[in-house]
Amino acid sequence: MRYKLSPMTKEVDIQIACNEYLNYLSQTYNFRHFHVPNEGKRSIHYHAKMKKMGLKSGCPDIIVEYFPGKLLYIELKAPKGRLSDTQKLWAVQSEILGTPHYVVKGEVSECLEVVGGIIKQNIPIR
Repeated sequence: MRYKLSPMTKEVDIQIACNEYLNYLSQTYNFRHFHVPNEGKRSIHYHAKMKKMGLKSGCPDIIVEYFPGKLLYIELKAPKGRLSDTQKLWAVQSEILGTPHYVVKGEVSECLEVVGGIIKQNIPIR
């Protein structure tokens, strides 16, 4: 008997879905967000250039800014994803600095639910 394997959820799919959902939520909640393109393989030359420009290893996937001048970080992971050592360090530094830092892990629907809860818990309605 052959079993049809479901495709693994990729982190990029989670990031795209969460970005679209955050765009939707920003119509109701007073915030802006952005993604830091810190993933992927790069040439040594390009990596060195990005590092000189200020790109930091371990920076969370999504940064949310909200009133009055506050930030929160969201790191997204697929179900089998793990934090790198630099991502763990960023989380520890965020805790020391008092910046909310969330690690959201799961399938797309689970991540959307958790991200929505983070926004509703932290961000004022417009």
